[in-house]
Amino acid sequence: MGNDEKKVQLKVFVDKKKKKVMFAEADEDFVEILFSFFTLPLGTIAKLSRKHVDSNAIKVGSLTSLYESIINLNEKHFSNEHCKDALINPSNSSASFCQKLKVNLDETKPIISSIVPQDQLKVNVDDVVFLKKKASFIITDDLNVVPVMLDTSIVLLCSLGVEYIDLLEEIIMPFGLEEFSNLLKWSLLTNNPLTNLVLGGSKPCPCSSCDTNSASDSALTSIDSSETRTQTQTTQTPKTQTQTQKMKLLVQKSTKKVLCAQVENHFVELLFSFLTIPLGAYEHLTKDNSSSVGISNLYNSISSLGDGKYLKSEDVKTMLLRPKLAANYLRVTNFLPIYEVDTRPGRFLKEQATFIVSDDLEVTVSPSVATITKFNTLGVPVCDIEVLEVTVGEQEALLILKASLTSTSALTDYLNALRKIPKA
Repeated sequence: MGNDEKKVQLKVFVDKKKKKVMFAEADEDFVEILFSFFTLPLGTIAKLSRKHVDSNAIKVGSLTSLYESIINLNEKHFSNEHCKDALINPSNSSASFCQKLKVNLDETKPIISSIVPQDQLKVNVDDVVFLKKKASFIITDDLNVVPVMLDTSIVLLCSLGVEYIDLLEEIIMPFGLEEFSNLLKWSLLTNNPLTNLVLGGSKPCPCSSCDTNSASDSALTSIDSSETRTQTQTTQTPKTQTQTQKMKLLVQKSTKKVLCAQVENHFVELLFSFLTIPLGAYEHLTKDNSSSVGISNLYNSISSLGDGKYLKSEDVKTMLLRPKLAANYLRVTNFLPIYEVDTRPGRFLKEQATFIVSDDLEVTVSPSVATITKFNTLGVPVCDIEVLEVTVGEQEALLILKASLTSTSALTDYLNALRKIPKA
C-alpha cells in the first residue's frame, strides 16, 4: 500500500486480562464504511479475501473455492469475453455511493445512466453518505453499532461488563483497505471480529467492465435510460417461471459427506449468480435469527438505526438491507428471487456441458476416471460411494447460497439441511 492511502481511525478499548476487545468508538466515516459491506457483491468479497489477508488465511466459506475455480476456468466456456470478468470483478449497484466513502472497498466504477443525476456521482468525501449527520458510535466486539448517547451507552457498557473504562487499554488503530477487508472476513466467520482482528485470531467461532453491448443470450446487458432499474423497485422472480432441476450427488456412505456433484449448466449458472449478489441481499434472503456472527449483528444494527433519526432515507435503508444486483446482469437462473420482474434471460456459459462441483463449490469441466481416482487417493473406496439424485428449486438454492458463505463443505451442509426438511 502506498503512503497516500486514505485511512480512518478506530479507538479500541481492550481488556488485557481477558484478551478481548470490550468495545470501540468510531465516527460516522468508519461506520459508513462498515455499512458499505452490504453493498458488496459476494464476488468482490471473495476477491478481497484473496487479495487482503492477514496472517491467518482462512477461507470465507466455500465462496473462495468457487471464485478461484472461475478464475481457472477457460474463457472458451463462457458466453462471451465479458462474462468471466463480470464474475471475478462484479459490478456494484451502489458503486456511486461507495466512491464517496473515505475508504472504498469496491474498485469497480459506477454504471452511468442518464437516469442517475450526475451530481450523485461526484465524490465529496466531506459529506456523510448513508447517515443524516456526523455522529459518534459505540461498536461492540460482535459489531453491534449504537449511537453514543449517555443513557443508552451506560446501559450498553454495563451489559458488556465494563465497570471502569480507565482500566481498559486504549488503542488508536488506523483502518485502510486491508484492515477493513480483514474485518469483513472476520465478521463473516466469528462473533468477535474486533478481537480477532486487533489481537490476532486463529479460528472462526461455532462493473463498468461488464457494461457491454453483448448478445441477448449473454449474462450481461448494456445500460441505457430505458433499462436502468432504480434501487426502490421490488426484486422478485415471476412465479410462472419457477422451476426445478435434478442433480446427482456422489456421497460417501460411511461418513454421509458429499464428495462432489455431477451437474449441468443450470446448476453452474446458479452458483455463478452467487457472486453477483450483494451481501445485504444475501443476508435478507438467508436471514437466520439464530446466527451470532458479527455480520448479522451489523445488519440488524442498520435496521435499528433506520428509524428516521440516523439514516438519510428509506431508500438508503433499502439500498443497504435489500440491495439490488447491478442492472447489467441478466437473469441466469430462476432458482433465486434476485432479479427485477423485467430482467431479460441470459447466461454466463456458452454451451451445454457436464460439470463437477466439489463439496466446497469448486467447479471443473468434464468428469473423468481421474475424478474417481482422486477419491481413492483420499481413502474412499469405490464401494463406499453412493449416487443420490436430488431436486433443486428455490428452497434448495437458498440452502446452498447460505452454505456457500458459512461452510467449506457447502454441499454436505446443504444435503444435511435437506434431510431435516419434513417431506410433504
